[in-house]
Amino acid sequence: MGANVSGGRSDCDGDGSLLRRPRFDDIPESCVALVLMRLDPTEICNLARLNQAFHRASRADFIWESKLPSNYRFIPEKVLGDTPLSTLSKKEIYSRLSKPNSIDDATKVWTRFLINSYAFL
Repeated sequence: MGANVSGGRSDCDGDGSLLRRPRFDDIPESCVALVLMRLDPTEICNLARLNQAFHRASRADFIWESKLPSNYRFIPEKVLGDTPLSTLSKKEIYSRLSKPNSIDDATKVWTRFLINSYAFL
């Protein structure tokens, strides 16, 4: 048995030319993004470090918009600073809302676990 043969498969097709083995980069970015959309943010970030295909797919706005509350557009600008929502990616909005944010003249703190409950306020 050769070093590149396992289970009856070889790296050559019938005429002897070499076949390229499939890699993660061969999966279409849109397919990877659809899978990432089903994961939680920590898992998305971990997979984004795996390779370039996952990293590129993890930047898709529709992935991060699915993690935001449905009424995130109505969050007061002072929670996100002076930057308008239209200039931020959904990933950046999620990131900023996940960090503790002072509101109401620093008398209250908006934290990550409140993102999900904010949708019901």
